[in-house]
Amino acid sequence: MSGEGLALLAALFYGLAGVAIIKGKPAARGDNGVFLSVLMTAGVSAALWLFQGQTGLSELGSPDALEPLTVFVAAGLFSMVLGRTTMYRATEQIGPVATSLLRRLSPVFALPLALVFLAEVPRWWTVLGVALVIGAVMLHIGRPTLKPDRSIGIGWLLGIGSAAFYAVSYTLRSHGLDLLPDAALGTFIGALAGLVWLLSAVAVGSERGARLRRLLKDRGPWHLLTAVTLSAGQICQFYALQSAPVVVVATLGSLEVFFAALLSAAIMRGPHMRTGPIWGPAALAALGTALLIW
Repeated sequence: MSGEGLALLAALFYGLAGVAIIKGKPAARGDNGVFLSVLMTAGVSAALWLFQGQTGLSELGSPDALEPLTVFVAAGLFSMVLGRTTMYRATEQIGPVATSLLRRLSPVFALPLALVFLAEVPRWWTVLGVALVIGAVMLHIGRPTLKPDRSIGIGWLLGIGSAAFYAVSYTLRSHGLDLLPDAALGTFIGALAGLVWLLSAVAVGSERGARLRRLLKDRGPWHLLTAVTLSAGQICQFYALQSAPVVVVATLGSLEVFFAALLSAAIMRGPHMRTGPIWGPAALAALGTALLIW
């Protein structure tokens, strides 16, 4: 499958994950499956690397591997820890559709990062596409998909922050793959870095045992579905970056908002969800996406 196809598949997985996060929240007793999702990503990517990875264990000890491994670790921290955690919290507060649309700011952040670090010079229609994506996000911010709540404002900030963190991770992953073209290894290293970070955070302070058990409490069907879909989306995006530019991968993810809206309408029927107002901003975001990948 092409890089563009993998990026589209990742968007479908992320759209489903957003809905699963909301469905799992009422039964959550811990972190609503954040740790479980990182753990599953590490396990699946490790298996992929062992069975079809292009880098052997002996090569990891060479001096040439130090820089790409460091880059993969940094990408993992921005994606698995900062990006994923803020995405979870934003989804819980403003819903999967709104969070998906806010994540469309990722290409906006990715453009200058790719220009500076990867020498990807944007064309005029790319700049126009960025402007349309920004306009779609600003239009949607005025019309939340959930009933007003005190946490809505924080939810918007978390959603925008998640987009920025993921943009940094896209850039780092692409750079790491230029140095060491092994997507399975890169995903595994990033997930492993996320696991170490989360476990280290639990180990600091008092009541370490209770806090560790809290990481493992949420293992219900919706938490498992979230973990599976986030892991699949993460891996698909990493493989997509092997053959597609950073901005293309980031902007194709804009279709996540359509998947989230359709799945929300099908799975989360009820008076608290209003997916109708999403279509205008989503169409504008789709037009911006088309220009960005033209």
